Amino acid sequence: VSLNAVCALAGVSKPSLYRDFGSEDGLTSAVLEQYRQTVLVSLEALLSSPQNYRTKLDALISFASDDPQMEAGCLFVKMRATRSRFGPQTQALLDSMQAHFHAHFARFLNDAASRGEWRGGIASDLAATYLQEQIGLAVTQRAEGKSPASVRALLELAVSALS
Repeated sequence: VSLNAVCALAGVSKPSLYRDFGSEDGLTSAVLEQYRQTVLVSLEALLSSPQNYRTKLDALISFASDDPQMEAGCLFVKMRATRSRFGPQTQALLDSMQAHFHAHFARFLNDAASRGEWRGGIASDLAATYLQEQIGLAVTQRAEGKSPASVRALLELAVSALS
């Protein structure tokens, strides 16, 4: 979406927008931060919950394949895929969020391994990257119009490597 379109939809001028956000980079960074606080906070809460490994894994699959918020895909995943289009402030936020969620995925796997719920067999860092990328692929498939059932089946197959 162009900045001109955003201004037209919001009924504000470009100078007003720049005055509030400083630049287009400031605007995209603010949008991404708002998305993190309103949508991705539920993913973070899920990964940090006291539920067992299988329950969390099933909830992750449901989040990616069935959650209505993911029907159009995930803004974070889309922005990561096109990160070179954004300014340094937004890129820094993308990097920070990527590291933050990677740490949550790794902690989820490490906790499950320490409780004997996940057999591991591969480094939790690698498994966290794999799982995070599979979730990203699933929400991208949702945005492409694939059915939730199809996305669920493919994601269940993908995460079976972590069973």
